[in-house]
Amino acid sequence: MSLLLGFLLCWLLTDKTMAISRTYLTNVQLLEPFVWCYADDDSILFAALVMMLMLSALPRLDTPASYLIFRTTHLRWLLGQILTVLMLTLGYTLMILLSSMVMCIGCNVFIANRWSETATMLSFSPASFEVALTVMRKTVKLTTPYGCAVQIFLLMFQYVLLMSMLQLTFTVLRSRKAGIIATLTVNFAGYVLTPDRFMTWLNLPAEMRYYANLLSAWLSPLQHATYPMHSFGYDSLPRVQTSYLILGGASLLLMTVSAIAMRRFSFHFIGGDSDA
Repeated sequence: MSLLLGFLLCWLLTDKTMAISRTYLTNVQLLEPFVWCYADDDSILFAALVMMLMLSALPRLDTPASYLIFRTTHLRWLLGQILTVLMLTLGYTLMILLSSMVMCIGCNVFIANRWSETATMLSFSPASFEVALTVMRKTVKLTTPYGCAVQIFLLMFQYVLLMSMLQLTFTVLRSRKAGIIATLTVNFAGYVLTPDRFMTWLNLPAEMRYYANLLSAWLSPLQHATYPMHSFGYDSLPRVQTSYLILGGASLLLMTVSAIAMRRFSFHFIGGDSDA
């Protein structure tokens, strides 16, 4: 179900931009749909929420899991859970990338490392393509489709991994319900801390937009995963490499907290035959 929802998400996000290529018969670079769609904070948020559905059953805290822990160690069991989450997150992010590429079916696609005619048209499109427009203005002269797609992929992967580690950590600390609530809380905070909503809800004047961008970009994990919210050499926003360190460091910190908490984790068994 998670993979199906992820595929449908890609279709909904790319349908409007792909319609331009099909209507005006302009070519499109194979990775551009992924760049245009997942450089947006809301798209990354939706993708992370779909991933939560996939990880809702992890970690396993049932009787077979307790048997494995008693046969090995708490730490080895936790490392297995972390490895499982890491592989699922990487596989899910790759699926999102491949699904975005599949959406190019029916268009004039090329794989050369240069921006397409459709990208040029989006640079002059109305506000309904604001996300794609922002990405093109910031990147078309500074990077190539492959380089841009790699950076967006890594940012998205690290954010989804951070949410996965957050859910795992709070599940070990408290319960599975606590893990889900913690993840939803952080995602909701990221949703609130987008610059436009930040200014609207606090009723800030337009002159404060620059400072709202700075606060959102540095304080929100979701904005750290949003490609256009980074510095490209002319402002005080975080650089992409800085966001890699922040998101990756937060994930490592949560892994460490999980390992410490797992040392005192205990199972409580109810029922059963005492003579067995």
